[in-house]
Amino acid sequence: MKTCNKTINILVTLDSNYVGPLTVMLFSLLRSNPFEKFDVYVAHSSLKEADFIRIRSVADSSKCNIIPLHIDEKLLCNAPVLKRITKETYYRLIAADYLPQEVKRILYIDPDTVVINSLRSLYDTDLGENLIMGSTHTGRFLEGVCRKRLNMTHGSKYVNAGVLLMNVEGIRQTVKTEDIFKYIDNNAKKLYLADQDVINALFCERTIIVDACVFNLDEKTFKRFKNEIDNNWIDRNTVIVHFNGKYKPWKDGYKGVLKCFFDRETAIMKKTTNVMLATKMAG
Repeated sequence: MKTCNKTINILVTLDSNYVGPLTVMLFSLLRSNPFEKFDVYVAHSSLKEADFIRIRSVADSSKCNIIPLHIDEKLLCNAPVLKRITKETYYRLIAADYLPQEVKRILYIDPDTVVINSLRSLYDTDLGENLIMGSTHTGRFLEGVCRKRLNMTHGSKYVNAGVLLMNVEGIRQTVKTEDIFKYIDNNAKKLYLADQDVINALFCERTIIVDACVFNLDEKTFKRFKNEIDNNWIDRNTVIVHFNGKYKPWKDGYKGVLKCFFDRETAIMKKTTNVMLATKMAG
């Protein structure tokens, strides 16, 4: 069995409402990358020790190190938020200030995702002088609207910020946190998609775009390419399935066809947990 010695850095941001989905994401991450080691940085302002106990319960400590990054809740308190987008999502914008200096790159993953294939090739992508790598979920018309609304560079792509490979070293050298705060204050009224808009506005000139069907597959993208891909294709090729939008697969009323991937990871996680519990009680 081949084990890679290079640890993969993962960043997540959340409040207590997303601890449950995060456990599924982490379980799927470890299950689909059995020979990797991870440092998972959890940026938050309000999680309790009980939340971290729950998070660590699905993470094999020999393969996955859970590292809390506590961020002052007063930061970004005036940033625009939506019902399903909290202030915690903004923490990926300022994470470079809180991460250890030795962290040069990190893969940000939303908690409302499942990882179903190896991350290694994507994580090792040469970013060059670029600051982020991501995928677009936006069609040509909406992309043009977003580009105009945010004064993005002509020809640039509007990326979904739910899965981003981040050049932490480059961000530290290029973007000051106070500049991020200033941009948010000056443009709050047009930040319809909160920090995702900020990321696109600030980083659009130094962004690598990769295939959403592989890197960050959501229902909208699947619908667009449903004549070219199916569940078998997804199982073989997609790395991350993303349940963005209003409806979530762990809640009633989910609308979409990708729920089967979340349900599969949840079922395997529960079965594994029950086996571990039974073994512990028997011992």
